[in-house]
Amino acid sequence: MTSVRFPIGLICLGLVFGAASCGAPKGGTASGAAGLGGGGSGGSGGSTGGGATGAGGASSGQGGASNDASASGGAGGGNTVPPGMTPVQAYGQLKVVGTQLQDHSGRPVQLKGVSSHWLNYESMTFPESKAAIQYARDNWKLSVIRAAMGVDVAGGYLGTGTGTNAAQATMLSKVNTIVQNAIDLGIYVIVDWHTSDAVTATTTQATQASDFFTSLATQYGGMPNIIYEPYNEPNKVTWAQIKPYHQAVVAAIRAVDPDNLIILGTPTYSQDVDLAAADPVAGTNLLYTLHFYACTHKQALRDKATKAISLGLPLFVTEFGATPADGGVVKSGDNDVCEGETSTWFSWMAQNNISGASWKLDQCTDSSCILTADAPVDGPWSDNFLTSDTGGTPIDGGEKGGGHGLFVVNWMRQ
Repeated sequence: MTSVRFPIGLICLGLVFGAASCGAPKGGTASGAAGLGGGGSGGSGGSTGGGATGAGGASSGQGGASNDASASGGAGGGNTVPPGMTPVQAYGQLKVVGTQLQDHSGRPVQLKGVSSHWLNYESMTFPESKAAIQYARDNWKLSVIRAAMGVDVAGGYLGTGTGTNAAQATMLSKVNTIVQNAIDLGIYVIVDWHTSDAVTATTTQATQASDFFTSLATQYGGMPNIIYEPYNEPNKVTWAQIKPYHQAVVAAIRAVDPDNLIILGTPTYSQDVDLAAADPVAGTNLLYTLHFYACTHKQALRDKATKAISLGLPLFVTEFGATPADGGVVKSGDNDVCEGETSTWFSWMAQNNISGASWKLDQCTDSSCILTADAPVDGPWSDNFLTSDTGGTPIDGGEKGGGHGLFVVNWMRQ
């Protein structure tokens, strides 16, 4: 089934996930202009020697001006969002040209935003609140939100073992709410098949993931907002094992949605982007996932990513933290915030026009949590509700306590 493209006007789509969606089709004017009303903590993965990452997210820039860049320079990234317009109104249908993410008119775009926590583990429904996300759009300049849907875990889409503890209806409801809110608010939304085990030495989730993303594309593929992320953080498998999974899921999506962005996970917790660059998946508007946690992943990972870019691979940081690779877990004694190293990453991302989403829009004691314990579910999230490393104790290379919330939000505001 091929989704229908309308050049102008508004459309309403009947939703597979059980609601009614009204918004701007590709090529039209986006709905959601400014003023619309509306468990497992830590990272998702880790490895010794700096090769791991926690689950995370970031992206964004709305409402005001995002980082400026010329079409030829590649440094900076992003367009100015005129007052009264949303990011989707300003940027429209995104596309990948070479290693660059561009807007509908060919200008470079750097999205900045946040990721949800694993949706099956979130402490409160922060990412599902339209009013709160509108506040983040208008006050943080957030332009993208990532819905990290837990898959093969308790309460996840597939559950554990042979479907034990599966909560498919709950996961679909949460994803549907986040996506519909993003459409209403005129921001971009990444839907993440959040697992490290979509491919193992003996199994693959290609059929289940293809079915899920086919439904998602059928429902939302006519809108420019949707971005697909079929595999969060591959681990303990080679690119040769991962690539056929991506090919299958990409083919399923493209049978319905020919042009929205797809972001492909890479080996070793989405860090070995150079391996993917040597044998990329064929297709258009494909990017590749790079994750970093700045206290753990430093120049060596940037060098690896720079090599991938030099080979022509477009990247998207769908998850990052100014923290150690486990997301800054207190019980592990490493709830640090490493602002200096993260600032180096931010400069590198700007120079290469790479978008990003920060882990994680939740409240907890981990230093990767963006919100404080008293943050209201529906906002507004003024700065006093953001975690801040100023409450920590300075140590070598970072700080103990606090969190990276204010630091990350100030990056979005730049």
